[in-house]
Amino acid sequence: MSRWLKNLLFGIWGLLLVPLIAPALKRWLEENIFSDPEGMASAAFRNAIATPVFSNFLALGQQPWFKLALVFLTGIVVGVSLEWLNRRSDGKKASELRSLGWKFRSLSESIKTRTASSRWPDSVPDLKPALQSVLSSARKFELWVPNEHVYQLPDASFLCEYLRCVGRLLEDGDFSEARREALSWRPFLDNGALS
Repeated sequence: MSRWLKNLLFGIWGLLLVPLIAPALKRWLEENIFSDPEGMASAAFRNAIATPVFSNFLALGQQPWFKLALVFLTGIVVGVSLEWLNRRSDGKKASELRSLGWKFRSLSESIKTRTASSRWPDSVPDLKPALQSVLSSARKFELWVPNEHVYQLPDASFLCEYLRCVGRLLEDGDFSEARREALSWRPFLDNGALS
């Protein structure tokens, strides 16, 4: 929904709320502002402006179509607000998934570089906390991730490919495909010491 249409909708809805709050506002004005008979506000506005305005708002609030219009527009406003919140939430989730994909791919490159010169997992003790953090974040998005048995693998090639492939799909925003890809690596990464 375009911004100006949403503003118009909220503006009309706000105007429809005025007759509902008019009786309370009139009572408050009479008790606090117009109660002093010698006050300037009381002398200038009491009968000349306030009474006809509030009478008109009260009459508008008693019209049979008014309550139907108010309920209808309230439903539309609630629907538009929920849709906006949903889109905002989806945008935030997509951004977090793209960031997670970048972390997956970055970790894949780091592990691949480190294990080229020495043994897995002895060559990456400082990367273990980062790996655990990334895998924990992926679990929150219900993405399959390997468990601690991954450190018992003879080398890190499967883990690096898992991180690279799933990370690329997450960065591309294809979450359902990333989920399928992650599950396809389960037989290779979940068994522990493969020979």
